[in-house]
Amino acid sequence: MTEQPLQHPSSPMTGASAARPARDEEISQSYFDAPVCRNCGASLHAKYCEACGQKKVDRLGTSHLRDEAWEKIRVFEADMVKSALKVVLKPGTVAREYVYGQRKSHTHPLKLLLTAIVVLLVVIAQTDYLGTEDETLSKAIELVKTYSKWSFSLGLVAVLIASNLVFRFRKPFNFSEHLVLATYTHFVILVASILNMAPLLFGATAAEVAAHRGYSGLYMGWVEAGIVFVAFGQFFAIAWRQQWWWPLIGAAVFYLAKQGLFYLYARAVIRIVMAQLS
Repeated sequence: MTEQPLQHPSSPMTGASAARPARDEEISQSYFDAPVCRNCGASLHAKYCEACGQKKVDRLGTSHLRDEAWEKIRVFEADMVKSALKVVLKPGTVAREYVYGQRKSHTHPLKLLLTAIVVLLVVIAQTDYLGTEDETLSKAIELVKTYSKWSFSLGLVAVLIASNLVFRFRKPFNFSEHLVLATYTHFVILVASILNMAPLLFGATAAEVAAHRGYSGLYMGWVEAGIVFVAFGQFFAIAWRQQWWWPLIGAAVFYLAKQGLFYLYARAVIRIVMAQLS
């Protein structure tokens, strides 16, 4: 068996071996100045690697960590805000484009929905929106809060029910594609709820919160139905002058479905809470 010659540390390397140093002392600025991608080991001929896309890197320092972290956060937040604004303005259009393949142009619907749920929970907690000054009811309210976390998904289910019932035979969309529409639409509904409660963040009293909770019920149902009406019209490419009644029927079915789901859910929560308190 012939003995293989040992490779000298300074000899050229390719592939994965070029992406990592042979010895600790090789991690120096000259190591990073070499025309080699330190992520995948491919030859580097420009600012970005043609093989994996990583930017040419320098040796890490405190400033590098700070700048790279800020850049990642800034780009992430900018993309999220841009996508969120686009969905708020045209939820059905974005859902339609996503279904037809424009995945890179739009943020995943579930990511937006989860973000909205987190923000809404923070706003509810900060404003004590579900709180009460009645000590007798305080324990019951805490239990209701605990068992009501899944209530945020009821609006999504209502949109899904309405779109499948009203438009199932009108357009060739499958269940998953209806789910994309429902998720984007419910995100906009949650954003509307957040904006509705946002003024309470500026030092509202318990009485003002209670009053807001009371009169919000008079118009938020109409706001949500309006969002669904627009989203259905955009997603199913409705000719508004000739076929406006289709999204209107869809919005009505959504409203009824959501009211029914909340009624059933509330009854279930009340029974659970009463059993806990007894």
